[in-house]
Order: sequence, then C-alpha cells, then structure tokens
Amino acid sequence: MYFDGGCPICRWEVDLYARMDKANNIIWTDIESLTDAALPDGKTREDLLGKFHAQEKGEGGTWHIGVDAFARIWKALPGLRHIAFVFRLPIIRQAAMLAYRIFLKWQSWHRRRR
Repeated sequence: MYFDGGCPICRWEVDLYARMDKANNIIWTDIESLTDAALPDGKTREDLLGKFHAQEKGEGGTWHIGVDAFARIWKALPGLRHIAFVFRLPIIRQAAMLAYRIFLKWQSWHRRRR
C-alpha cells in the first residue's frame, strides 16, 4: 500500500490501519521516502501521490486505485473485512468516490503548500 507520508490525514489513517494489521498482511510504503529507482514499475511519484494505490502481493500484482484500494485494504484487515463489501453497493460506492474526489482536491492543495 502506497501512501503520502506528508499528508497528515493519510498518516493518521495508515497508522490506524497498521495498528489493526497485527499479522502484517500489508506493506505500508511512504511514497515520499522512496527513491526514484525504488518506485514500482510503470508508476511515477505523481501517479502514486495523485490517488491512493494498493498492489496485490507478488510480482506484477493487480493494482487497486482510489476507492477500490480502500476496499482492498479493508478486506485485508480484521474488524473491517466483514464490512468491506459496502464499497460494492452502488449508492455507497458513488458517495465514497465523491468524498474521495473532494479529499483529493484538498490533499493536492495541501501538497502544493508543503
């Protein structure tokens, strides 16, 4: 899972998820701490900072982006895995996507200020 370590909300959320991930099922990667050479194949720093990204384990694993990435993370976490299906419900999914777009505008503004 790739996150913007410079975003206070992102850090707070990842800290919460990491505490829930007692089995260490998820590798939490701060995009800002990666060198250009360490970026995943086919992804730029701007791609990763532009939207939340999660990649399945293994070489060439499937990418989940935006709301789909949240659903994938929730599915892997105890306590949230049983409600991850809500992201598949049309009205909830649309509301989550709208809320996420609003958050991305705030995050982009915040990143420019940093």
